[in-house]
Amino acid sequence: MRNSLKNNLRNSLELRIKPYYSRLHVNDDNNDREDNKGMVSPAAAERAASATVRLNMPTIADQTKQLPAQPRPAKTKFTRRITPAFASNVFLAILVLSLLVLAEFGFIPGPKLGYYCQDPSISHKFQGEVVSPLVLLVGSLVLPLLVLLCTELIASRTFKKVDCGLVWYYYKECAIGCILVLALTQIAKVLVGEHRPHFFDVCEPDTAQGCVPGSFVESYRCTSARFSGYFLVDSSRSFPSGHSSVSWFVGVFSAYVIQTRLPSVRTGRLLKPFLISLCLTWSLLCSLTRITDRRHHWWDVLAGTTLGVLGALYTIQMVHKKMHGSSSMANKVCSSTTTLVDVKNKDATSVII
Repeated sequence: MRNSLKNNLRNSLELRIKPYYSRLHVNDDNNDREDNKGMVSPAAAERAASATVRLNMPTIADQTKQLPAQPRPAKTKFTRRITPAFASNVFLAILVLSLLVLAEFGFIPGPKLGYYCQDPSISHKFQGEVVSPLVLLVGSLVLPLLVLLCTELIASRTFKKVDCGLVWYYYKECAIGCILVLALTQIAKVLVGEHRPHFFDVCEPDTAQGCVPGSFVESYRCTSARFSGYFLVDSSRSFPSGHSSVSWFVGVFSAYVIQTRLPSVRTGRLLKPFLISLCLTWSLLCSLTRITDRRHHWWDVLAGTTLGVLGALYTIQMVHKKMHGSSSMANKVCSSTTTLVDVKNKDATSVII
């Protein structure tokens, strides 16, 4: 009896436990298979990955071949938007130049100056002039531009590397300073004025013949028919010398450009002083010929020279400040350029691109 009961209990328990046991056995087999997969050698895993996953990455040359040929973009044309500041600058430039022309030809009247009868300082003959206003104008326009182009060409060695923007900046500042000096000179001529050394020969006053020597004559009228009205008005505008002020401004500014922009390493030690001496010789020639041609008194030339040199020094100082500010901005831009850093290696140095 006991044995039969034991057998019956054992069979009933096996019938109840067998489904759960079979489930556990299946899970164990699955886990073993997963563990076996994880225990595969790296080489076999790489071979399996290479066999199952393959990426076909086209090269840059293939990509360029596949892309259609695109036409080259057309060159951009220089366009400038007319802003209120630009319009005001153009208006002021036209106004100043118009006033200078009107003052030069006597349309802006100045005070009528008297004279001392038979004054020897204004009794010289009119001999013409070595440096005419046209020659001065052309020289003042060409000399700075020629100096700028030569210095930039020597510094860059080729025409392609010449910085046209820098040349235009220096030339623009020179033109603005020269117009300023010329405007101050014309204002002084109109307000102060003075008889030129050839006043009697050009004007031929009607009261100069019967006057008492040494007496001051206030009322007179020019009777000369040999000269035009321009020369008659110009005969009483000797102070200060416009040739001296303009020529010395251009000469000093050109010498500054040569000194700062021309590299001595490529030109040697003698070329730079030689070019500077040529610029200053031009200024000296324009100034001294005004005395030898009896077009100005020596104090007129001295006043014009002082005005031109001071104007050049002021313009040079402004240009130096602007260039120094732009160089500091350039250093800031260079310090903020993109860098390539090795992320994996923290001790790796960065490379500026």
